[in-house]
Amino acid sequence: MAVPQRLLSRPYRVPAAAFRVRTEDGVGLSGTRLGEGGPAVVLCHGFLGWHRKRRVAAFAEALARAFTVYAVDLRGHGDSGGVCTYGHHEIFDVDAVAALARREGAERVVTVGISMGGTAVIRHAALLGGVDAVVSISAPASWDGSDTPGTRRIHQITGTRTGRALARALGYRLTDTWDPPETAEEVVGKIAPTPVIVVHGVDDRLFLVDVAQRLYERAGEPKRLMLSSRFGHAEDGLTPAFADRLTARIRDALA
Repeated sequence: MAVPQRLLSRPYRVPAAAFRVRTEDGVGLSGTRLGEGGPAVVLCHGFLGWHRKRRVAAFAEALARAFTVYAVDLRGHGDSGGVCTYGHHEIFDVDAVAALARREGAERVVTVGISMGGTAVIRHAALLGGVDAVVSISAPASWDGSDTPGTRRIHQITGTRTGRALARALGYRLTDTWDPPETAEEVVGKIAPTPVIVVHGVDDRLFLVDVAQRLYERAGEPKRLMLSSRFGHAEDGLTPAFADRLTARIRDALA
């Protein structure tokens, strides 16, 4: 793991156990299991993140009060192998961790994805299935996202050799070639009748709120849209209060 990631990580403050799992396409993944009992939550971070990044780790701890949380480094990030494909082959990452949770006794499995992780969990539930509820937080509806300064910077990182080299220097491995598959917007309707919760900040300056509205409109029932005027993008909104609200919504969805 690169030094910048170590500096921005923190140890878990609740009992936690590391896990390793291998995906269907042969990528080794690293993660941490937190909490005991209740439904399992597979927690997937965003682009250029990792599962022990400070706010993600604190969010995992908060969810672990009600769930068994499997927080994982997606491919190309943290201590996992492989290369990042922006939510394309990450569906195999989600599937491998969900299967691990089942093997370890979870009767119900919920996937929670943040930004790129949200794309991964939507596409996983639509194309592979096998989960009991899906939560997308700050995820784009399409691969282009919104035309904002932030997304233009992301495209400079992912779409140029210099950008990808910079990412590697910081500890991330991005694919050099990529053919965009189906978008989250195009497949989200296939998830029904599995419940879908779409979370987004009205003040998100990276992916504007219309992308959440498009995802919600194309999702089948049962579905829920959670919009907040003071949420920001992705990790910005991962507060203890939001963890409590999301816990209640997940319980409602499973009921």
